[in-house]
Amino acid sequence: MCLAALVIASAGLVAPRGVTVQPASSRVASIGWNDLAPLRNQLAAAGQTEQTFPGYVARLRQTHAERVRTGDLDHLVFYMLQSTSFTSLPPIEPALSAKALVDGLREPERTAFLEGRHVPADISPDVRARIAALLPKLQAPGTDPRRRYFGELVAAIEPGAKDHSALLRREYARAMRFVYEKEFVAQRAAAPAQAVADLYRSRGLSTDTAVEAGYLVSIGLGVVKSLEPNRPVRRVLIVGPGLDLAPRTSLLEVGPPESYQPWAVIDALVTLGLSRLDALQVVAADINPRVVSHLRRARDNPPTLQLISEIKDDDTVSLSNEFRTYFDELGRGIATPAAPPVAMAPVGGHLRRNVAVGEPAARTLQVQQLDIVVDRLIGDDAAFDLVIATNILPYFDDVELAMAVSNIASMLAPGGVFLHNEARPALAGIAKAAGLPAEQSRHAVIATVRAAKAPLFDSVWVHRKAGDSHE
Repeated sequence: MCLAALVIASAGLVAPRGVTVQPASSRVASIGWNDLAPLRNQLAAAGQTEQTFPGYVARLRQTHAERVRTGDLDHLVFYMLQSTSFTSLPPIEPALSAKALVDGLREPERTAFLEGRHVPADISPDVRARIAALLPKLQAPGTDPRRRYFGELVAAIEPGAKDHSALLRREYARAMRFVYEKEFVAQRAAAPAQAVADLYRSRGLSTDTAVEAGYLVSIGLGVVKSLEPNRPVRRVLIVGPGLDLAPRTSLLEVGPPESYQPWAVIDALVTLGLSRLDALQVVAADINPRVVSHLRRARDNPPTLQLISEIKDDDTVSLSNEFRTYFDELGRGIATPAAPPVAMAPVGGHLRRNVAVGEPAARTLQVQQLDIVVDRLIGDDAAFDLVIATNILPYFDDVELAMAVSNIASMLAPGGVFLHNEARPALAGIAKAAGLPAEQSRHAVIATVRAAKAPLFDSVWVHRKAGDSHE
């Protein structure tokens, strides 16, 4: 069972001791037809030409903006169903709610709903009760960061509206359609994994992230270290760092929403000896403007991370010793000396750890809004030693994937390495055509599951850009 994790790319360039990396002077540029010369066969197969390509890019930009909003609304629905912070009503598991909704429909209403041609006129009383409990909290969220986020979201979608209940009912039905298709329809297909992958090509762009992704980052960086021990990293691009708002299952509200990946990457680079804080620059680039705003605030006001594992230890699931070790040591490279990382008592089997990010680590972080499919950074500081893209590639069809890989390749320094966990066979050929042939791969077990056919695991592949660069 594959646990979605991460894509990283690295070509270790490091500043000489005593040299401080300056803020980036790069700028965002839209991808052009001439940027895709090695991958034009992919575009031609999809019917694209030099004349049609600008319009295609414009449509993609609009579609991706709509998918960002849809992804945010998915999180709102999952929060509405699961949160215990705004109501004492029992939480509702989304997959069970989706099944109850569909099972309650008659034919042909059920077929019309699953085909996206019908929105049910009524929903269950328990869901209606949760919507009614949440609505006043969105209008007056107080200091709760999740309710502030979602309150701003619905206000932006329906400005001036006094009642957003119709919006929440409509988005609940839409989100449940996807959950039902993924959990119940796709699993009956001849090739379930492919059926699920096809669903992700058009679903909303999620901000989901978890501490577990950092474990695969550290493994990937360990591969880079073993390949070239004397080539540390000084410029890093993280594509889609995300924000743990409200996952589809197992919502945990122990701490505020956080974007773990930038801090986990910085920590891994420092503890592995690949980088020094005074010679490191990390650019976190996300398509979601709300994630960008969150990270900019975190850079200016270094957070105390309340790390908690997404996977829990219980009678069925056992976390691997290697992952436990990673979690126990996480934060040593970024914490302020006055407040070293602190292990906390587990919550319901979930590992916990508090890390106060120090100002030296926070100063390494820059933030940029970027759509990796249609945008690239250009300029004097646009050549990165390390590029990270966590769980974003499954959202793209093959043409979008080719465009994203082309943009990543353009931003890597000579000798750079692209690592990813996207198992799609098409990626290997796309990456090779873009000048990023595969070089290494690693697989890691995060947890074992009793009576399951396979453990929870993830894989990371290493691709290196042609050329070399030693400074």
